[in-house]
Amino acid sequence: MSFREHLEQVCRNVDGAVACSLMGADGIEVDTHVQADAANVDVKSLLVEYSAVLRSAREAAEAHEAGGVAEIAIATDKLLAVARTVSPEYFMVVALRPDGNYGKARYLLRVTAPRLRSEL
Repeated sequence: MSFREHLEQVCRNVDGAVACSLMGADGIEVDTHVQADAANVDVKSLLVEYSAVLRSAREAAEAHEAGGVAEIAIATDKLLAVARTVSPEYFMVVALRPDGNYGKARYLLRVTAPRLRSEL
């Protein structure tokens, strides 16, 4: 299964999902699937910017010996983004509408991340 197919599958199976992306820790997009109803937000650019937040969280956790960051969520008025580490160099992120199924998004990121890791 290709990266895109995994990302599409996450979007299809999470109520309210508008995008799912595999990104490098440096903010470079590997692949992204964006649904047609992306809440009038430039989701791709937003997810690239959120990679800096994940980097900062990783650096803070390492500096204070708190262990690795597994997951982070950012909620705004229009979107909820949930990011999960795939490997030290990559992470997955799903963006959903505020009324989307946050629990299902977290679950699918957790089970899909190892599949993507094996294909990197």
